[in-house]
Amino acid sequence: MNITPEQAQRRIDEIQALYRRWLDLLPALEDAQAQWRQAADIMAELDRFYATEYMPYCNAVSDGLPVSLHTQGEYSVLSEDALFNAFGDHYRIAWQWLRLATAALDPDNRA
Repeated sequence: MNITPEQAQRRIDEIQALYRRWLDLLPALEDAQAQWRQAADIMAELDRFYATEYMPYCNAVSDGLPVSLHTQGEYSVLSEDALFNAFGDHYRIAWQWLRLATAALDPDNRA
């Protein structure tokens, strides 16, 4: 390799900065995994509700069951598409994470 000390120093500094940035990102990435596991648990509970209780509750409310469907700004879980859209979002994000992980692990993507 024919390189000047200045070129070498610039490159080493550049790579050191990238490594430092990686170290800065690592805790957030680990936190994101923990959040994903929490989100998966939430989605599993929502799915159980949707599969077994959603229609009986919708029917009961439609038949006059006096409950409040007031929320803190989000759609009601008994609205037609709220949970369905949440499942779609979860599915879409899961595929994005899988594609990112697969690309990171694929030896064809390495230098």
